Amino acid sequence: MKELQKGKENYVFWLGLILCTVYLSYRYPLQINSAGTSPTYSDTPVMLQIGKFVLAGPLFAIAAVRGLGKTLTPRQWLVALGILFLSGYSLLKVFGDNDVKYLELSFWMLFPLALVLGGDAIRISSIDRYLRFLLIYALGSTAIQVALFIAFGRLPALAYEGTILIRFGGFLDDPNGFGALLFLLMGWSYGRFKGWTRFIILGSLVVSLLLTQSWTAIAFLVAVFFFWVLMVVRKRPWLAVPIICACALLALLVIRETPPSPQTVFENMLNAKQESIEGHSFSWSPWVSRWAKWTLVGDSTYNSYESWWASAPVNFGVPWLVVFIGLIAELIRSLRIGFVGCGSETRPVYSGFLLFGCYFVFGSLSLPFPTIFPINFLFFLFCFLEAFGRIQPEGSTLAHAQR
Repeated sequence: MKELQKGKENYVFWLGLILCTVYLSYRYPLQINSAGTSPTYSDTPVMLQIGKFVLAGPLFAIAAVRGLGKTLTPRQWLVALGILFLSGYSLLKVFGDNDVKYLELSFWMLFPLALVLGGDAIRISSIDRYLRFLLIYALGSTAIQVALFIAFGRLPALAYEGTILIRFGGFLDDPNGFGALLFLLMGWSYGRFKGWTRFIILGSLVVSLLLTQSWTAIAFLVAVFFFWVLMVVRKRPWLAVPIICACALLALLVIRETPPSPQTVFENMLNAKQESIEGHSFSWSPWVSRWAKWTLVGDSTYNSYESWWASAPVNFGVPWLVVFIGLIAELIRSLRIGFVGCGSETRPVYSGFLLFGCYFVFGSLSLPFPTIFPINFLFFLFCFLEAFGRIQPEGSTLAHAQR
C-alpha cells in the first residue's frame, strides 16, 4: 500500500493490520482448525496458535515505544487507562488459570492501542484501499470455496457431509467471524459505490453472509434491513407501496408449499442447528448459588460460553464488566459522532466502522467476539482510530478532530 511508502511512522500500523487480517488464511487450504467442530479438519498446531503473537510481538514493542510521547485529551486518557486496566487484569488471570482466552482478550486490546498511538494520522484514502482489498479477498475466497464444494465436494470448516450444514467462512474459514467482516464491508460498500455496482456488490455480500448460516448475523441483517426501509420511507414516502409489495411477494415465496419450499429449507436448517443454538445460550442456574465466588473478581477458571455478555461477569467479575461496558459505549459513541460529523469523502469508511461496531456489540449476545481473533483486533483498531483522532481526511494536514 502507498501508506507504507508515504511515512515511516505508519509502516508498523499497516504491517500489523495486514498481518492480523490475513493470518488465519492458512486454515482452508491446509484444513486446519478444530477437529471437534470440523470433522474433516485437524486441530491447529501450537506453533500456528502462538505464531500470530510471535509475529505481532516486535511490532507491538516498536509501536508502544513510539506512542509513549503522544499527548492525549482527558477523554482519550480515560479510554487508554480503561484498556490498560481491562487487559492488565485479564493478563493477571493467566497466572491463576493458563487459559489462552485471557491472553487473546488482553493482547488484542493492547496491540491495536499501541499501533494507533505509535503512528501518524491515517489518510482516509489508505483505509479505503484496505477495505477495497478486503472486499476482493472476502468475495474471492468465498467464490473459490463454493466452486470447490460444487465441483469436488471440498468441505470448509464447520461443515458436515451429507447434511445442510455446509457453512462457508471465507478466508477466515470461520462463519461467525466472517459474518462480522461482511457487515464492515456492507456499510462501506453502501456509501462507496452507486447504481448497479453497489447493487451487485451488496447482493454478493448478502449472499456470502447467508452462506455462513450464522443465525446471529442473519438476525442482525434483518434488523438492519428494516431500519434501512424506515429511513428510506421517511425520506421518500412514495416508496412505501413498492417496498410493501416486494415484502409481500417475498413472504408468499417463503410460505409456498411447492417442494422444496424456502420454508422447508429453513425448518431443516433450524432442526440441524438445534444443538448449536442451545450451545449459544447461557444458564444462570449453576452460578446463582456461587455468586460470592465470582461477583468481584470472576471465577478462578475460565468458563467457555458462547454468550459473551452473559458469561463475562462470571469469568472476570462485575466491576470488570462495568468498566468494559463503559469502554465499549464510549468507543461506539466516538464512531457515531464521527459518522454524524464526517464529510462525504469519509462517510463510507465511517459507515463500515459503525455497522461493524454495532454488530460486534449485538453479536456478543450469542458469540464471544472479544476473544475471537481477528474480529476483536479489528474492532478495537477501528474504534481507536476515531477515539484518538487518527483519521485524516484527504487534503487535510491535521488528524481528524479529537473527541
